[in-house]
Parts: sequence; C-alpha cells; structure tokens
Amino acid sequence: MPTAPADVHQLLAQVGLRATPPRVAIWQVLEAAGDECDAVAVLQRAQSLEPRTSLGTVYRFLRELEQHGLASSRPVAHARARWRLGTSVESTSRNLDALAAVTRLAAAFGFRLVPERGS
Repeated sequence: MPTAPADVHQLLAQVGLRATPPRVAIWQVLEAAGDECDAVAVLQRAQSLEPRTSLGTVYRFLRELEQHGLASSRPVAHARARWRLGTSVESTSRNLDALAAVTRLAAAFGFRLVPERGS
C-alpha cells in the first residue's frame, strides 16, 4: 500500500530529514518499485515526478535512508548496487557483524560500548 505524501513528510521528519520534492519523488519511486532498482533507474523514474531531481540527490538520500534503517542496498557484482525500502536480512546481518567487531576492538583497548541516551 503506497504511503500518502503527508505520511512521507511525517516519517522523514521523525528521523530528522527534510521532505523536499525530489526526496518525496525518490521515496515514491522506491515504494512503487516491485523489485530492487539501481540509483540511475530511481533517478529516471523520480525525474518524471520531480524534474529537479539529480543523481547526487538520489545517492545522498538513499544513503541517508539506509543510515536511518528505512532502506537497504545490495551490492551486485559488475553492476550498480540495488536499493529498496526497508532493511534486508543481509544488511542487518552485516550491521550486527560490524557492531560485534567494534565491540571486540573496544574491549581489546579496555573500553565498553554503551547505548546513547534516548536510543
């Protein structure tokens, strides 16, 4: 079920991102996509909704969505990474592996990781 534009604005505001017209267009493209798509395909589709969308905006916004856990990427050999809304099991696993490695490294130097307040 597609997210209404007002919902997109609210969702992005919750994670501290501005809901600019290009970002909303990118979100709508990802939401409407039946499968994973690369950034160039996202750009082409988003430009039909918002002509001011640039490739730089697509990549920056995709990374921001990924950092906030709203999108995930999957590397593809000899091709561009594929993107989709939500997190994949593969990216979640990579994040947990990375966190475990950083935790071990911190412990080796006598530190202990603690969650941020409010997290």
